[in-house]
Amino acid sequence: MDQDITERLGEGDYVGFWKRVLISLLDFMILAVPAYFLNRWAVSAAEQYNSGVPLWIQWVLLTLFNIFMVVRYGGTPGRLLLRTRIVNERGDYPTVKQAFIRYSFYLINSLLGVIVTAGNGSVTAADNYYSNWVPLCTALVQIVSFVILVDCLIIVFSRRNRAFHDVMADTYVVKKAALDELK
Repeated sequence: MDQDITERLGEGDYVGFWKRVLISLLDFMILAVPAYFLNRWAVSAAEQYNSGVPLWIQWVLLTLFNIFMVVRYGGTPGRLLLRTRIVNERGDYPTVKQAFIRYSFYLINSLLGVIVTAGNGSVTAADNYYSNWVPLCTALVQIVSFVILVDCLIIVFSRRNRAFHDVMADTYVVKKAALDELK
């Protein structure tokens, strides 16, 4: 696609705030069970091997899953079910770099969460290594969570329903039907 996507789509083709909230809820419902079992495995393995490495493996796996889904399919399972896609300015699915940038706030927040989990006593084996970082990381999680909230609320007030993470990554969330019409 040669033209910029914004020149070819109407304002109604961009996905708004409430549909994006619904997408997040669907993603949570779909991914909660697998993430729960992955987390149980990671915490159990961290205890068994006296190491925080399984927690980092869990973080990497979840991160790679999200990045893969966006790069390969244009969105997470909830986004795919609701027939919306994440695209770049050319109407293509985001590159790996764009996907990482787009999810940067969530990646940072979950990374801090791993440190808090490893150091708050729930994984006694890793507690010694991370416990000094827990107060700082807990405060940073609160700050980053606030940033994520504000980032999501920007969708309501922005042109083309873009959050700050969309602007940073140069991506758009669009209806799949509108995207299909362009091809």
